[in-house]
Amino acid sequence: MIYICKIELDDMAPSIWRQFQFHPEITFHQLHKIIQVMMGWEDYHLYEFHIGGQVIGLPDPTFEDMETREVLNARREKVTKYLQKENTEFSYIYDFGDNWRHTIKLEKVDTSASADVSPICLGGERSCPQEDVGGVWGHQNMMEALLNPNHPEHGEFKEWLKEGYDPETFHYDEVNDKLRERRNKLIPKSLIPQAEDKKPVKLTKTSLNKYLKRMGQEQLMELVKECYGASKDMERFLTVKMLGEEAVESLFHEYRKKVEHEFFPQRGHGKLKLQEAKKAISEFEKLTGSEKYSFELKLFYVEMGVSFTLTYGDIDERFYESMESMYADVVQTVNFDDTAELFEEYEERICSIVLDTNGIGWGFHDTLSYMHAQIRWI
Repeated sequence: MIYICKIELDDMAPSIWRQFQFHPEITFHQLHKIIQVMMGWEDYHLYEFHIGGQVIGLPDPTFEDMETREVLNARREKVTKYLQKENTEFSYIYDFGDNWRHTIKLEKVDTSASADVSPICLGGERSCPQEDVGGVWGHQNMMEALLNPNHPEHGEFKEWLKEGYDPETFHYDEVNDKLRERRNKLIPKSLIPQAEDKKPVKLTKTSLNKYLKRMGQEQLMELVKECYGASKDMERFLTVKMLGEEAVESLFHEYRKKVEHEFFPQRGHGKLKLQEAKKAISEFEKLTGSEKYSFELKLFYVEMGVSFTLTYGDIDERFYESMESMYADVVQTVNFDDTAELFEEYEERICSIVLDTNGIGWGFHDTLSYMHAQIRWI
């Protein structure tokens, strides 16, 4: 059995839509992944489905204490349980900040045994808006600015816009190529071909050492170049290894922007995906091994959290616990530094964080004050 649906982005003129098919036994999380590929979103933000009076999404641990509704887990709920009748409509909301609302309609239930179980895009029109543009109003404002060279924001939007973006273009063949690449992740698990059980192959350091010793200089050079092109992380790692401090400093500014983006993005409001910000810090530390710059990223993380609270008001206990945990890492690093150089360089910023939290709720100021008093150099 196959479902044929049409999805349309609400409140957009001219219409942005896709027609597609998928197997009804997939989960709503898999349906979300299919929609992201088809529409052209980049899967940066949270989402929800609203169907039959139910809300289905992924619980956000950052705000779960503030959630008053029942949100069913999209990784567990199958589409067929809630959707069976043709012409049924339901909603898909992506990015709670920009609030992109989509209407999905089940146009046809194909019961033919020969139907392809793979997700396929059957047609569509126009590109979806850019991420973090500010919702429907922000997209419309951007389009007006881009069409008018005299608009005060024309230059800013032109520079910010993703290279190659054309609002009138949609290539469903490119979308289907991406869907084919991800096929086994977008069909029911029961239909995924099972590979024979094999013993995992692992390259040990001893085996790697023997292998490298047998290679000639040209082979080693080719291997390094292939590693450089294998992933962005490997490229960054080799850049740091070969270019040294200059590369570390450049990466620091790149990762600093990643942390800042979770609190204060260039456009729209911060999404507070704290795990993403902490992941960026951990990734930088692993890639560079730089204690000083890793320390500064942790300090910056707390500064951003305090600044966010001062801008938008009290958040919640979990948010402050995350800030307190990171500040504790900062204090611990300072205390382990027998030279006191980190403390001398960053003393003012470490102290300012505590002073700026005066009046913030949840005992945040008192906790940071206590931690600050534990610094051995005071």
